[in-house]
Amino acid sequence: MKYFRILSVLCVMLLMCGAVDAQKLTLVKKHPAIGDQWETRFGLTGKNKPAGFYYRLREEVRVPTLMRSATTEQMQLIISENTDFGSFGLFRSSMNDETYAFVLALYNKNGKLSKEYDLCRITGEYMTELQDIRYENGRFYFNMACPTYSNQLSGQCSRLFCFDAKAEKLVWQTDYLISNDILILGDKFIVCGYGFTDERDFVYLLDKKSGDVTCRMSLDKKADYLEIKENQLFVIDAAQNVYVFNIENE
Repeated sequence: MKYFRILSVLCVMLLMCGAVDAQKLTLVKKHPAIGDQWETRFGLTGKNKPAGFYYRLREEVRVPTLMRSATTEQMQLIISENTDFGSFGLFRSSMNDETYAFVLALYNKNGKLSKEYDLCRITGEYMTELQDIRYENGRFYFNMACPTYSNQLSGQCSRLFCFDAKAEKLVWQTDYLISNDILILGDKFIVCGYGFTDERDFVYLLDKKSGDVTCRMSLDKKADYLEIKENQLFVIDAAQNVYVFNIENE
């Protein structure tokens, strides 16, 4: 009985600690139809979508001279970054192709190709589009999103995945209709959004370790841009409304 009580207390403490670590969004203000002045008015950088505000995916090639393999020779390099292990590149089949292919290539600090991963095969997603990928501490976070209306794929699209490159396995994946367009990484959380024409539009906070949704907030239109500044989340939707959220511990 004594050990049972101790175990019960420990379980309660763990639950309390988990609750403290969870974060939520609180709406501070919605600024309607700001137009193209949102960057200067709110001091935002636009860094999370450098190729353009209206694109449905991130294109950002910071390392243009990556070694190609027989697999990626004819593919488009759409995202590349330097990392703690060297660099990575995300290659995709041509946007004019009828089917999708996305290959994640890892390079060591000497620029030598070390690994390639077929992300369609790893996720089992062959009819969806990878629209953003982010790297942090050995893990890649990426979405496989609906390329058009979700009902074209019976709603089975727009999941977010966490891939451990060292272990070469998926750590977690979310439910469907959680992430399209860009995503960004916070300290303990991921910010992403899902929405489309004539569909419900949301912004989400996810727990980075588990992929669990810790907060969901409604938007008028889909999120086109996300940026964190001074512990506030700025969301610009497709109607150019600007939402300012505080990021708070629950």
